[in-house]
Amino acid sequence: MHLTGLKVRPSQYYSYIKKHSHELENALKGEFYEFYCYNELLKNEENIKIVRANNVQRKIKGDFIHCLDCKIHYTSRGVRIAEFDALGIKSDTIYWWEITRSKKQNIGFYKKHALLKRLFPNYKLNYCLIKPFNDKSNLPSHYKIIPEPDYQNYFNDGYFQFDKKIKNCISLHDFEKKSTKYDYFDDLISFSFDYYNNKNIGTVENFKKYMLIKRLYDISEIKNTRFSYFDVENQSSGIIEIVDGQVLMDGTRLKKKGGIHKEITALFKRLEYVLQ
Repeated sequence: MHLTGLKVRPSQYYSYIKKHSHELENALKGEFYEFYCYNELLKNEENIKIVRANNVQRKIKGDFIHCLDCKIHYTSRGVRIAEFDALGIKSDTIYWWEITRSKKQNIGFYKKHALLKRLFPNYKLNYCLIKPFNDKSNLPSHYKIIPEPDYQNYFNDGYFQFDKKIKNCISLHDFEKKSTKYDYFDDLISFSFDYYNNKNIGTVENFKKYMLIKRLYDISEIKNTRFSYFDVENQSSGIIEIVDGQVLMDGTRLKKKGGIHKEITALFKRLEYVLQ
């Protein structure tokens, strides 16, 4: 299918119009830069079938979903596990690009890499970081420099228009069909059992490196209203309580739309099936 010369407006645009600030200006430039780089990939990587972005094809059913921030999210039982700026496929290789203007490398590389290896075990994985400047001391072995565009026209118009002639795309639905079904919560339950029953330090060391799972839970206690958890990243333990339908983590109420609250809710639903 052809792209249709689509115009896309960044999510931060109206916030910037209402209140000009350096922070919002940077956020808006970041969104325009991602659109610009995605368009450049579509024009120059003709041999790779790149996944059509949200601004071309809206959200569809599946574990891979399009989101309003124009990123691709991978979810398991409705819980977001990871997000990707751009994905593609060519014969036996999955291509993955991350796009950033920031000098910091906080993209969750190991977690996303581990997830893609789980989802596409029979494919090679090709990763590339896209940045507007050359900082060799802080770049992975595979990187691409795409200089920043002149943002003034984008700011004036309030939108980015994609090239009309681009053909090399694959739908997110067809891309997902290439993947292996994976249930993040099956892994979470298995490794939580392993850690709390055996105190398997190797499990923790593995997670510290790959960070696919951030927290482990004491499954033997989870049917109670109070149970332990272990934060893998921070190497710390704590208590989760369920009080009047509210989820408290170390005494602090979690927001229902927050990631941790959603994870615990989905874990409870999964355990009702597993433990029966």
